Amino acid sequence: MPLLKDLALATTFNGGSNLNAHSSKAEQGNSLDSTHSAAPKEDIEQQAADWLLRLDTEQGPSRQEIAQLRSWLKRSPVHKEQFQRLTQYWHCTNLPADLINSPADSAQPEVAKAKPGSRFKRLFSSGWRIAATAGASLSVTAAIVMGLLLMDNNSGISGNGIYETRTGEQNSITLVDGSVIQLNTGSRIHVNFVDNQRTVSLMAGEVHFEAAKDTTRPFIVKAREGLVRAVGTAFTVRLQPQALKVVVAEGKVALATSLDKPNSDNNTAETVKRAVDRGYLIEGQTVDFIPEADKGLGNEIQELKQDDLDQQLAWRKGMLLFSGEPLSEVITEVNRYTSLKIEIIDAQIADIRIGGHFKVDETEAMLHALEMSFGIQVTRPSDNTVHLALK
Repeated sequence: MPLLKDLALATTFNGGSNLNAHSSKAEQGNSLDSTHSAAPKEDIEQQAADWLLRLDTEQGPSRQEIAQLRSWLKRSPVHKEQFQRLTQYWHCTNLPADLINSPADSAQPEVAKAKPGSRFKRLFSSGWRIAATAGASLSVTAAIVMGLLLMDNNSGISGNGIYETRTGEQNSITLVDGSVIQLNTGSRIHVNFVDNQRTVSLMAGEVHFEAAKDTTRPFIVKAREGLVRAVGTAFTVRLQPQALKVVVAEGKVALATSLDKPNSDNNTAETVKRAVDRGYLIEGQTVDFIPEADKGLGNEIQELKQDDLDQQLAWRKGMLLFSGEPLSEVITEVNRYTSLKIEIIDAQIADIRIGGHFKVDETEAMLHALEMSFGIQVTRPSDNTVHLALK
């Protein structure tokens, strides 16, 4: 008979998983104009610093570099925000004395030895000093860059494109209208805002939406044939093989079946007109929505208590919570966040009940706890495979 055991794998949380950016240099971010890695802000900040160093040359930037910078700035609102923030330091005169008096060629070794948290500051300070010795090139480059930023600000719409996270990554983006989108592990979305509608297509994974209120432009999430419509609310949509799992944290959402083709990217008001209403959810409700169902939502709406809602949304804080789920379900969930392939090879342990919490990036800690507290044997037939069986 399965036993309910407590698997307390973590008791503290330091703000989320340790994420890796898809690229650490500005050059690596220019090959895809419309596909954006939802990189951590500190990595985007470093890329912005790299761009400033590339532009601060005596001869000035080339046309190709300007075009590449324009593409980089359009990758997401955060890219532009970080770059604008850093440009204000170009005319800073209160630099540390050791940098002002040191020869330029001595700065690079200090940068190489710096800790990750300070590396950007040293790079940027050194870059400013080098640019300042070039005389007029500083003001010329600044004028070009600010011109680019002003042109982008006048475009009216920014932040459109594809955003994605890899396995184990989680991150947030803020859209031009103030809406906040948080991507869970292995997620991919296409943002396309137009004058009369805000549309986000969910292509993979799980995403939490905090839609800014705008009664003139509905906020619609498209996922296969399903449509989730909201105006000023917070909700999560997870793309599952047979259904869309929708959880409403605040407000209300309407669910519908699109009559467009599944791969269609029609982002006008016609999307709503060519849809069949299925029902709606309010705060604290969830459903596994089947857009192809003959009627209704395809499954019953479930009411969530606060503890249940917290468990459903724990991933937003970089945590996974379990309250008596079978080990088989726990492992299925954990496998979403790791490149390891964890397999239960002994049916005797599949129904062991697990309760507890741990960080999404602490797979090894979970495996250790299973081995030490549950009598489960953990073996590794290969570098990327883990087998679980009864000892």
